[in-house]
Amino acid sequence: MLLRIAIAAIISALLTAVPPAPAARTFREAAAVAAVAGQPRAIAVGDWNGDARLDLAVVSTQPDEVQILIGAGNGGYSGAGTLGVGRGPSAVVAADLNGDGKVDLAVANHDSNDVTILFGDGATFHPGLTIDSGGVGPVSIRAGDFDGNGTIDLAVLNGTSGDVVLLLGNGAGSFAVGAPLAVGRQPSFMTSGDLDNNGLPDLVVLSQTTNEVFVLINAGAGAFAVPAIGFAAGTGPSSAAIADFNRDGRPDIAVANHDSSDVTLLLRNGTGSYNSITIHTVGKGPTSIVAGDFNLDGNFDIATANYDGSNVSVLLGDGAGGFGPEKSYPAGGSPLVVAQGDLNGDGRQDLVAAAVAPSGVTVLLNNGAGVFGVNASFGVGTQPIALAVGDFNRDGALDLAVANYGSNSVSILRRAQPTGFLTASSLSTGGTKPVSVAVADFNGDGMLDVAVANFGSNSVSIFLGDGTGGFGAPTTIASGFDQPIAIVAARLNSDGTPDLAVVNEGSEEVTVLVWAGTGFTQTGTFAVGKSPFAIAAADLNGDGNTDLIVVNAQSNDVSILSGDGTGRFSKPNTIGVAARPLGLAVIDVNRDGRLDVIVANGGADSLSVLLGGANGALTKSADVRAGSQPRAIAAGDFNGDGKIDLAVVNQAASTVSILIGDGAGGFSPPTAITTASGPSAIATADFNGDGKLDLAIVNQGAGTVTVLLGRGDGTFGEIP
Repeated sequence: MLLRIAIAAIISALLTAVPPAPAARTFREAAAVAAVAGQPRAIAVGDWNGDARLDLAVVSTQPDEVQILIGAGNGGYSGAGTLGVGRGPSAVVAADLNGDGKVDLAVANHDSNDVTILFGDGATFHPGLTIDSGGVGPVSIRAGDFDGNGTIDLAVLNGTSGDVVLLLGNGAGSFAVGAPLAVGRQPSFMTSGDLDNNGLPDLVVLSQTTNEVFVLINAGAGAFAVPAIGFAAGTGPSSAAIADFNRDGRPDIAVANHDSSDVTLLLRNGTGSYNSITIHTVGKGPTSIVAGDFNLDGNFDIATANYDGSNVSVLLGDGAGGFGPEKSYPAGGSPLVVAQGDLNGDGRQDLVAAAVAPSGVTVLLNNGAGVFGVNASFGVGTQPIALAVGDFNRDGALDLAVANYGSNSVSILRRAQPTGFLTASSLSTGGTKPVSVAVADFNGDGMLDVAVANFGSNSVSIFLGDGTGGFGAPTTIASGFDQPIAIVAARLNSDGTPDLAVVNEGSEEVTVLVWAGTGFTQTGTFAVGKSPFAIAAADLNGDGNTDLIVVNAQSNDVSILSGDGTGRFSKPNTIGVAARPLGLAVIDVNRDGRLDVIVANGGADSLSVLLGGANGALTKSADVRAGSQPRAIAAGDFNGDGKIDLAVVNQAASTVSILIGDGAGGFSPPTAITTASGPSAIATADFNGDGKLDLAIVNQGAGTVTVLLGRGDGTFGEIP
């Protein structure tokens, strides 16, 4: 059953903006959801804190409040508190209501029959005043200068009493309640725009009972021509957007019809009436619609939130009143409202949807061609080369630590709702040329710490975390290393605390450091092959002790060092692989209960599959093709079939190869996804909390980290 509430209130400029100049772009697709409290009912988009980045205000019931989300400028958001409103809030609009140059919020409250004003101070919002709605059951609210006196007024649609009431502003934040204007039976939604091009905002009201669109033309001084003119829509009209869809200079109306799952387009003619009604199918049960130029071709397009279909539909306009085929994007469970704005500062109109089952907000980033996704790239330091994953601020969301070879630093990227990461904070390593990073709780305080191998200064830096995403000054371990090239954290003895194993390219050995209560103690060094380059730690032989696996780039082999549980290791067993091995992953790829080793061979453009046997013995299987100069591997079940798949970054080709596993140790031919320049490291985790594995890629050449969100079928969103 269609929810009989107001669907959305968006800043007026977002609905009536002039289309930008055409431009060519490519696309990508994905979706992500972040939880919010209560049951979202409406969204407003605007710059609340004056940082030139778009923020969100989400109106929710149960509890009745407005949640403020501050934009990071890359599509990510962090919570900035909640404010109480009236009972049963149903709609919100953002505007400068008191003339101080700051954005304020007005919330229509259905159950308490009033409007809550929240005044903004340029940083946050404060409770203002409560105004009677002038009717019963307000469901929609708009802001504009309805009486033409130069100050902002409010128009409130009261669904139960079936009327529109103007709240006339005095420019200082006070409002006078006007007389009710009757419109239709059980009106459910209202929007505004200058339909007759006379400089005054007119009103468009929908009635779900009579399936009509009522047009109220502003006659000036706060009066509207009566009676309202009604036009037929589809079944159960729920939301409307105003834009010039056929580029004739006259604003038209697009109406989303919930019950008939389509859009009615009303084209305004030269007499002030509407004709050429056309119907366009969208997803099931649309409850909200917005219009914008999503593919930058100069024509208005439309997007609908489809409550019953749990998705967002996008239809690209042709500039003549026609639209291309519908394309849908997942948007959480039962999205009720969709809004638009440039959420990541790239000059393209993105979409944000609020869903109610479960409650959440989905951000869909536009790549400029009218295809939407949420994967994005995030700036870090100079020449980033390695990364590790962990929840540094204990908020339940996975963050990233990135080693920057060129800037002698570690970048901490904290996850922000719903899909992005906050601007990176930088930690100076105290050493030079950091090349590898590991994450663990070394001191047992329940907070994740970071260890970094510094190739240039022959040292290891330890950063102890404070549990809020911050870290103390580094402790430097400056002896026992010779060109440390890789580091791994694992329990190497029996005390239950994480230790470190550091690969030294210069001395061609591994240095083992065990945690000794207040710091690390070196237990020994252990020889490996020529030019060791990467390391992993796992119990290969099943004896309960952690072993070390090292790939050796010059001797073209893998060294296996069996651990004895005291922090010491055997002489290496060696197995040959193809030319110049640079990366590895350890995981059971053939489902026999034994760990296997996958090696990325940078000089052979291939992967070696080493299948585990009794007592940790490895048997070389057939090599698998990868891209040009494979550098690092991430392994996981990317398509949900219970079998391990692989993602490999190819540094020379600037691609990621996806190889789908067959569960017997074999893999499909690689499918390539283009990345930014020079990918050097990769990790996999569920970064957006949708139950599907995603990828985080370090792009050494571009100086960025890119997150590609998994679709759960073995494919990932591509770089915009």
